[in-house]
Amino acid sequence: MSDFIFAEAYVLEPSITRSYYESFSKGFVHKINNQIGIIQGFASLVQYEDNIPESIKEAIDQIQSATAATSAVNQAALIASGCSAVDQGQVDLAAMNHFLKEKCEGIAAEANVPLQFDFREGVPLVQGDTRHLSNIIEHLVRNAVEAAKEIDGGTVAVDAFAPGEASESGHVDLFIRNSSAELSADQISKSFEPFESTKGSDHFGLGLTISAVLANDMKMRLGLRYAEETTTAWLAMPVAA
Repeated sequence: MSDFIFAEAYVLEPSITRSYYESFSKGFVHKINNQIGIIQGFASLVQYEDNIPESIKEAIDQIQSATAATSAVNQAALIASGCSAVDQGQVDLAAMNHFLKEKCEGIAAEANVPLQFDFREGVPLVQGDTRHLSNIIEHLVRNAVEAAKEIDGGTVAVDAFAPGEASESGHVDLFIRNSSAELSADQISKSFEPFESTKGSDHFGLGLTISAVLANDMKMRLGLRYAEETTTAWLAMPVAA
């Protein structure tokens, strides 16, 4: 599977430098959120006034929507910059099966994209953080669904294999495949970059960055490839000791 492009540039090792950027990012986002809170407060006060012209109401609604979106991107940016602590432990994918299947099916249903979900029996425990692993899978599935819905008859499939079934990596292998327009190696590499998106301004362009950073923090490998009108995300998860 050498044709996969892995997010190896997003390994943020523990260091003084990383600690500095974590502190800087948290402080910067905190300051922005303080200003957002002030804007939201004054916008709410205006909304309570009687006899407000409709044009003003529309402007206030846009302000509220913009500040809410800014708060959301701030939260995503913190995770993408490595500010979300990883609590390594044993993750039971079999126990998460039902929850993950419902979550993925819900994402696909919103976009009216058919989804196949299959975690093989006998998948062992993996090493990682349950909350962050769920977060990665959600981002990868959302990315896959958004790409598939642009293709006539597009579909998404999620499969998890026990070690040795799908690769020789010795890991539990999660594959998320989706119908896709053609992607070059350069486009795939850029898709991991922060704020890189081909889906318009409504998308933050942080989903794959977050997935890459969290995966590397949990000692997992995340790769992408395009072949035969299909994009595949491969998450190789180490078996728990």
